[in-house]
Amino acid sequence: MYLWLRNTHLWLGLVSVLFLAVYGISSVQMAHNTWFSSRPAVSEGTVFLEPRIESARVAARELMDRYRLRGELAAVRPGSDRLAFRIVRPGTVCEVEYAVASGEARIRTSRAGFLGMLNRIHHLGGLWHDYALLNVWGVAVGLVSAALIVLGGTGIYLWFKIHSERVIGTTLLVLSLGYSLTLIVLLRTA
Repeated sequence: MYLWLRNTHLWLGLVSVLFLAVYGISSVQMAHNTWFSSRPAVSEGTVFLEPRIESARVAARELMDRYRLRGELAAVRPGSDRLAFRIVRPGTVCEVEYAVASGEARIRTSRAGFLGMLNRIHHLGGLWHDYALLNVWGVAVGLVSAALIVLGGTGIYLWFKIHSERVIGTTLLVLSLGYSLTLIVLLRTA
């Protein structure tokens, strides 16, 4: 049993470290944004769709199919003669203004690069988005979260089996728990 738990603990730690590194790098980028170049590359263009499309979802689907835009529909602002919406994926935002009468669609694309993508997936919440890769990321984050809970439990069990380190381990565990709870309280009251 001990050997199986030790191997489980080791493999969960090795798999989880990649996701923790992604969150760590994006946290540093958000906390110290002056250290990094965060100016997105912006490009603009005009394309033509079928005229008289009155649904942003239909216009976005046609743009995705014809011009290989990827992401999910967001920030829809309908009007009598225009539709404005965004097609968003982590690190890239396509702002679209579609003229209903002529079928002209002006697209302004902002690409934030790798760090911008990390920043956006750091803030990503929930599951089941329109964009499939966001769903994959959400499921992976859920699995890694569960793995970290198991990692903590197996770590405590493995530590407890070493009798000579119980006193120092208990002291460090209590101190870290107190420190963590203090930080949570301070963050919630700030």
